[in-house]
Amino acid sequence: MTVKIGLIGLGMIGLDHLKRFHHVISGAQVTAVCDINHTTADAVANEFGATAFYDAEEMINSELVDAVFICSIGPVHKAQILAAFNAGKPVFCEKPLTPTADESKEIIDAEVKAGKRLLQLGFMRRFDRVIRR
Repeated sequence: MTVKIGLIGLGMIGLDHLKRFHHVISGAQVTAVCDINHTTADAVANEFGATAFYDAEEMINSELVDAVFICSIGPVHKAQILAAFNAGKPVFCEKPLTPTADESKEIIDAEVKAGKRLLQLGFMRRFDRVIRR
């Protein structure tokens, strides 16, 4: 089985994840990409054989997507995560989860209400030797 990934945000980290899915990880395929820059979304979709979207919620709700990777800017994370929860789709979100503690609490509450774990946060820097020092 292949998990169909929808990736939001095609900046440096988004493209890094996309390339890793395309060249390294098996069992997952980026089938949809979304970015506010339509030219970038179209070019990346064309290069990697995905479908371009310009609206994150539309992409999240698409049949082309089983799981969501959020690599967009922090202020839009809450809306995108909650849309994924509402669609019943698991989501990986790059840091920061949200700009405020209250917004993060809303996400936690929504996940608890869903009754299952749907969110993973990308916060690997805490494991870097230099950061830990």
